[in-house]
Amino acid sequence: MMRQSKIYMRPWLEIHHRTKKTDTDEWYMELANELLPLVMTFPLYEGNPDVAEDQRRLALTCALYLEDCVADAGNWREFIHWHKKSYGRYLPFYSLTEDYLPDEINREDIAFLLWALSSTSSDSFPFNDVENPLDETLHELADVLYERLDAAFESAPISDELASNWMMDRRLMEKEREPLPEIVPGAALPTDVEHFLEAGKGEPLMFFDSYDALKFFFVHSLKWEDDEEALLPELAEFDNFVVYGNPKGVLVAPDVAKYFAAGNNPLYDAATTEEEAYEMFCEGGLCPFDLLKYGMEHNLLPEAQFPFENGKALLQDNWDFVARWFLREFYEGD
Repeated sequence: MMRQSKIYMRPWLEIHHRTKKTDTDEWYMELANELLPLVMTFPLYEGNPDVAEDQRRLALTCALYLEDCVADAGNWREFIHWHKKSYGRYLPFYSLTEDYLPDEINREDIAFLLWALSSTSSDSFPFNDVENPLDETLHELADVLYERLDAAFESAPISDELASNWMMDRRLMEKEREPLPEIVPGAALPTDVEHFLEAGKGEPLMFFDSYDALKFFFVHSLKWEDDEEALLPELAEFDNFVVYGNPKGVLVAPDVAKYFAAGNNPLYDAATTEEEAYEMFCEGGLCPFDLLKYGMEHNLLPEAQFPFENGKALLQDNWDFVARWFLREFYEGD
């Protein structure tokens, strides 16, 4: 017999950054515990190392969502209105119809919450993989949870003290995507960049298959001192380098050259790109964001796609949100 789980008040209070209960907390905790058995009947988290904790997090998240919707405020409302302002629609991934009401609860909202909980990257939950936001099981569970939340909506109490940043950190939403640095004719450039552009005949990207080839370029084209310690020896274990020259300086990215469909890139591999390139949008530090942004804005990553059905459209149409969601501090980081 499956052991019955229960959600206690402490995690709810921790999410709200308080130590004392309010008048509405018990109601929402009761709701979360009513949702938990529904969550446990679906195999969405099968194979996860701590499936019970994932299920409790989902039930709590649905209660947080309803709490915000009833109050018509809070982090959920901040998120959908920010997404609408930034990307022209209330949610990523989904084709919303006129039936979507931003001041009500919606099936698509809950499907997105399920995706968000399964597809995350943080200090506590390092990037593992990306859930398919159109997954059939995910949407079946979203429908079940929607029906329960819809039934509870009218009787749910309005909370005065809502949780902050439970959906998405406000600071991440407020971070503006910066324009790419452009080389202006006649403007002064760092010496390395001048040497880079001369060697590359004006091309902003150059590609090297090995560290030895990269070192040769550093010494003979960028005019660096031929000293082992000055030639980025920490890169010796890598290959497939992209070097990006712009007014900020010369940026070096290892292990990503196969993904960039530039005319001067002999290392490009479309098949490898289809399988692996999505990880650049999801794993912090894998590809510098300026280079990723350059690749997308110049159509150099046309085969980048998630590893599931409709994965190309889902990534290509939502790439900036995906990068912001997963890369976090690496999104427009220094």
